[in-house]
Amino acid sequence: MSSYPPFVGDPEAELVQELKEEKPGAFEKLFRSYWRRIMALALAAIPDTAEAEDAAIETFADIARGIKKFRGEAKLSTYIYRIAMNRIAKHTRTRARTIPTIPISAELENAATTRSLEEEQEIKDEVIWLLKEINLLPRLQRQAVTLRHLLGLSLPEVAETLGVSTEVAGMRINRGINRLRRIRQRCQKRSKR
Repeated sequence: MSSYPPFVGDPEAELVQELKEEKPGAFEKLFRSYWRRIMALALAAIPDTAEAEDAAIETFADIARGIKKFRGEAKLSTYIYRIAMNRIAKHTRTRARTIPTIPISAELENAATTRSLEEEQEIKDEVIWLLKEINLLPRLQRQAVTLRHLLGLSLPEVAETLGVSTEVAGMRINRGINRLRRIRQRCQKRSKR
C-alpha cells in the first residue's frame, strides 16, 4: 500500500492529513468515528466499564501522539485497532483481574421495536453471553473474535489488524468460536442438572 495521501477525495487520507497538520476539528472527527469501536474492543477485554473507558481514552492519546509517524502503509482503521489492542493489553497487564461484569449499552436496552419481545430477548441473551464468555478465551483468540464478531470487521481486515495472514486470522476466529461453543455446552449441561 502506498503512503498517504494516495489521491485527493479519499476521506481517510484527508483525515490523516488533517490530523498530521493538527487542523481544528480533525481529532474530534476521528474520535466520533472510532469511539464506539474502541470501547467495544476495550469492554471485550476489560470487564469494568470505567477501566475500559480509561483504556479507550489512553488509546486516543496514543493515536494523537503517534499520528505524525503514520506512513499509510496500512489503512487508518488498522493502525487505530493495533494501537487500541496494544493499549488494552498493556492496561490489562497493569490491573489485577477482577470478576467480570457485563456492561449493557443503552442501545441494547432499547432494541428495535420492530422485533418481537422474544427475538429481542434472544439477541440480548446472545450479546450478554458473548461478552461474558469472550474473556475466557486466550488473548489471541479473544482479539480475533472481538474484531470479527463484535466490531464486524471482514476476515482480511482482521488479518491486517492483527498483522497475520487471513488463514491464521480465520483459524483464531474458528478456534475461539469453537471454544465458546464448548463453554456454552458445558454451561447448558450444568444448568440441566
